[in-house]
Amino acid sequence: NEPDQIFTQCTNVLPGHGRRQSLKEKLLTLADSLDGSEDADTYGRGDYLAAFEAEIAAQFGKEAGVFMPSGIMAQQIALRIWTDRRRNPTVVMHPTAHLEFAEQLSYQALHHLQRLQFGAPELVNGRMLTAQDFHDLSAEPGVALLELPYRPLGGQLPTWEELAAVADWAREKQVPLHLDGARIWQTRPFYQKDFAEIAALFDSVYVSFYKDLGGLCGAMLLGSTSFIKEARLWQVRHGGRLFTQGPFVASARLGWQRALPQMDQWVAKAQAVAAVLARFPQITVNPNPPHTNMFQLYIQGDAQTLTDRHLELAQETGTFLFYGLRETAVPHLAMTEIHCWENALAFDLTALEPFIAALLS
Repeated sequence: NEPDQIFTQCTNVLPGHGRRQSLKEKLLTLADSLDGSEDADTYGRGDYLAAFEAEIAAQFGKEAGVFMPSGIMAQQIALRIWTDRRRNPTVVMHPTAHLEFAEQLSYQALHHLQRLQFGAPELVNGRMLTAQDFHDLSAEPGVALLELPYRPLGGQLPTWEELAAVADWAREKQVPLHLDGARIWQTRPFYQKDFAEIAALFDSVYVSFYKDLGGLCGAMLLGSTSFIKEARLWQVRHGGRLFTQGPFVASARLGWQRALPQMDQWVAKAQAVAAVLARFPQITVNPNPPHTNMFQLYIQGDAQTLTDRHLELAQETGTFLFYGLRETAVPHLAMTEIHCWENALAFDLTALEPFIAALLS
């Protein structure tokens, strides 16, 4: 399509993990990263896979981990294990949690779980949860889920003190606390803590290997040895114990090795980009400054007109900022998400201000 064609022609590109590759190129790159000693697992068993699971578990200070094809599978399994153990089929999570709005309510359809609300009517859609929200719950849940960072809120993160207070509530009530850590890789600069320190507040953790790390697909669920042993059983029940996950494991590990060392630089670049954008009165950045390597960009004007103008300018200047804007609930206010990944490191910031000036003119 046109945006993709223009994207590939531009020389100063903000989004994306390197240049676009065909499937053949991706597989050749992956093959070149291997030394030939790696074995493909068979139904989840194999030294190469086991070593990677152990590496990630150690990084997060957990006893064990299990690689799975998708985060949707991993998180449903986590909720099911905890609610079964507690004999309480309820979960409490932010109304914008991925399980609620992006998974066709699978936690209800497949596992017959119910979501408890933070009051009625629910008034937390546009803000992060606080410890007080948990204390004010009218019933005790079987499990609590927190997403760090809150992707639908522009990658916001609660303060460490607020996060610790939620963990204290969970321990006091003996409610398992699960971390949706799909983008947890972004959080180190904000918290100034390593992943094990962050994960220590949670009983189980899910991480993704493609959202930020650029893998083909794949996720890992982390927790105690008994928790992961049970998770492997549910993986079979979900149809997720593939004959082999070898290519996905290799891709995940390559992304983890290549992208993770760049992550803090990506966060710094997102903050630098946001600082330039925020100079324009027609633009709002949320949060400002960004907490992670992503943020929401709001621009006054018609979404389609601005999108078309962006593509025209991209062709003229070689600078590419985003794929498209969408309308918001506020008339004549458009928005998109800005993610700073590998391409962002080479992005020429001096081109940004004149580009935006032309976009808004």
